[in-house]
Amino acid sequence: MRVLFILPIILFIILVVIFVQLYFLKNSISSYKKYWQSRAQEQGNLTLVVLGDSAAQAIGASKPEQGYVGQIASKIERTSSKKVRVVNLSVSGARVKDVIDTQLPLLSKYNPDIVIVEVGGNDVANVFNAKLFEEQYETLAKALPKETIVANIPYFGGRIRKNSEAIIASTIIAQLAEEHNLNLVDLQDETKKNDSWLNYSIDLFHPNNRGYEIWQNAFWPAVVTKITEK
Repeated sequence: MRVLFILPIILFIILVVIFVQLYFLKNSISSYKKYWQSRAQEQGNLTLVVLGDSAAQAIGASKPEQGYVGQIASKIERTSSKKVRVVNLSVSGARVKDVIDTQLPLLSKYNPDIVIVEVGGNDVANVFNAKLFEEQYETLAKALPKETIVANIPYFGGRIRKNSEAIIASTIIAQLAEEHNLNLVDLQDETKKNDSWLNYSIDLFHPNNRGYEIWQNAFWPAVVTKITEK
């Protein structure tokens, strides 16, 4: 009888924890956006500009600095002893066309030392049209500065199981990156090799701090090459 009494209490506590975490996740969209807007006002010796979606915003992380962009910026500063100005132009929910229309036009304002583009996950997560994706990503690839760091699509091993589409999109990105002299980061391979439910946030779609560390590790070889050139 005692077990029957305790079990509903435990279930209630679990539901409350889930609700609180989902509430935090939803509210982080606006609070993290404000953080990056403020961070862009800080000056530095190197300028890192990022185009992308909610992953670049660090949605799912406990704080924006724990997303892959924040982790990369911190590692650059530790490695180079240079202050990094981070201009994070990404927008939660963005697809490739959104980056072309609203983020890419802002890039020329900042004279960046390093440009990172990570987009396409939302194209895959919704109704995926490979032909349209290729057309739009080619438009993006043509417009990016040479040797921009571009990521393919991460492994879809969480709540949304669409990795076959993610592989198709990743193949398209790889082909266009080669054609347009862009530096490809194989995020699909790195996240698949290290896939675990422990790497996801409460929505089982966005990475958590641990998941974003894997993303940072995937980007780092391309980033450190850019640092050594400076």
